[in-house]
Amino acid sequence: MHSRAERAESVGRDKMRIARIVVLAALCAGTLAVLLNRGQAISHILRLGPASSAPEIPAGRVPLPAQESQRVVQGPQDFETRCKAPGVLVCEGFDSAASFLPATWPGPGLYPAWDKAFRGTMDKTIKASGKGSLRFEIPPHSPANAAGSWRQPFEHDFGASATFYVQFRQRFSKEFLKNNWGDTSWKQVILHNEAATCADVELTTGQYYHDGFPIMYTDCGARVLGTNDGKPPYKLEQGDYNCWYDHYNKNDCFFYPADQWVTFYYQVSIGHWGKPDSTINAWVALDGQGYKQWINMPKFVLKNDHPGQDYDTLTLLPYMTNKSMSLDHPVAYTWYDELIVSKQPIAPPTHTTPPASN
Repeated sequence: MHSRAERAESVGRDKMRIARIVVLAALCAGTLAVLLNRGQAISHILRLGPASSAPEIPAGRVPLPAQESQRVVQGPQDFETRCKAPGVLVCEGFDSAASFLPATWPGPGLYPAWDKAFRGTMDKTIKASGKGSLRFEIPPHSPANAAGSWRQPFEHDFGASATFYVQFRQRFSKEFLKNNWGDTSWKQVILHNEAATCADVELTTGQYYHDGFPIMYTDCGARVLGTNDGKPPYKLEQGDYNCWYDHYNKNDCFFYPADQWVTFYYQVSIGHWGKPDSTINAWVALDGQGYKQWINMPKFVLKNDHPGQDYDTLTLLPYMTNKSMSLDHPVAYTWYDELIVSKQPIAPPTHTTPPASN
């Protein structure tokens, strides 16, 4: 048993770690602006403004949420087929050069890095399917917004009693996973309202400190999606994983693999704002393998101080709060492909397209 002082110290360390990976992003005037006081409460809100800019599921099977249990489990489908499924709101394959033109706020598309450069580009060689993928480049001597971001409105609001699904594929270079990023870590995706990426209406996925595995959080990092209300002992990953806080290993936690496509799949079922009746589920699958659940949070409290300003946007981004321009690290890359947002469950993807041989 730990003493009260030891438990308090452990909770303090955890809050510090979570705070370090919080996105405090502002996509205003085509730029991401960040405010973070390490170890202190975080309350920065992004405002709109003008801008120029359990057992493993068998391979090929996707678990459906409880309300879908009467429906047949879906087998793998190619991207085009998934895009045509009922309920699909967003289907972005990053296959057209037009997708990579600079976006106009608050529209969908690419937004620049800190120096106004667009480091989100079309990669025609490394892709999950189709003609290309979205690749972000993180150069040395770059700050928090090193690479820019992709903003994707849903064209639909999801508020109380609504459910939505998000699926995308992502790939990480060895440098992206192994570089010394200093006193920071990187984000992958934020589900949010159009007015804010750091707010009560927020679900962020990112690497936990420097430990090599993902977590989810909300409320600008004030609440992690962990068991026991995020108080030790608790699980940072649940479902098919038993990733206990301060006991991380590759048998019990999902660790990011290098140079492989990974499918991330989310179900967000909103109950009543401020009440413990929402459910967040998330699954992960390596290319050609079955889904494994890594977030299983029933009876979760989702907050919204301004009902009507609900979940309606997502942002893809390798943002790193507190990243120092003094770091002379190797160039790193992360890729995204096959982004889908739907009102209904999304079938798992088929195997990726092999890279063209030289």
